[in-house]
Amino acid sequence: KTKGTTRRETRAAPAEGRRLKTLRVVAVVMLLTTACTPTATPGQTTPEGSTGVVTWIYDGDTIAVDLDQGIIDVRLLDINAPENDECFYKESLDHLIDTLKGHNVRLDIGATLDQFGRTLAHVWDDDRNINVELVEMGLALATTPDSGSGYLVEEEGAFENDIGLWSGDACGSGPIPQIMIIALDPSKETIVIINNESAEVDLSGWTVRDESSRHRYRFPNGSALQPGAHMTISSADLAWDPGGSPVWNNDGDMALLLDRDGRVVDRWRY
Repeated sequence: KTKGTTRRETRAAPAEGRRLKTLRVVAVVMLLTTACTPTATPGQTTPEGSTGVVTWIYDGDTIAVDLDQGIIDVRLLDINAPENDECFYKESLDHLIDTLKGHNVRLDIGATLDQFGRTLAHVWDDDRNINVELVEMGLALATTPDSGSGYLVEEEGAFENDIGLWSGDACGSGPIPQIMIIALDPSKETIVIINNESAEVDLSGWTVRDESSRHRYRFPNGSALQPGAHMTISSADLAWDPGGSPVWNNDGDMALLLDRDGRVVDRWRY
């Protein structure tokens, strides 16, 4: 953070004086930046069972932990919390800040590093498994694990009990239209939805997404679905972001249908 300054004189400083002033300003800015953000060690291998203090919360599934070998970024394994512009982002972020920042945690390493150089781990605060806690509270969804069941059972429980981001009033208000996912074919990269309402439903601003933080299909303005009508969405459709790539994993994934407020209208997991 910086404070306003008052200009006391207008005379030009000598060249050497200007250079020294510039160096001082740069040094101060670097000091302030270092004080406000963690300095993570990229590409670092973290031993199994490492313990350290949580120094920073980036979002609902990424933290910085100060270990003996330095500060590392940790991505919580087998879960995915909402992104910055999505429903329940603030709730998942605030939960980690309130309950985890400054705590000493243990890391059970599931895989060494992800594509961004973050350590992938199950995070424990004493006997609390933070990963499963976020899923059980509806603050994150489960992702299909490479082995084992991960947290799919806990996600199903939160979904069935309308907890957190699975609750109908998580974001926005009013009734949620009865639009349902009735088919998903990962081999053909298509998903089919149906309008079970007795009237047309405007889908402008609605979203279809997978369990990752990457693939999003955004219904163009003017999209509408007539009563009883079906709509097929393919990963080849231009409204996907990013486009031109497969969306659905053949070995397990999820589709979420979200209204314009980001509320979960329907969910299909396979």
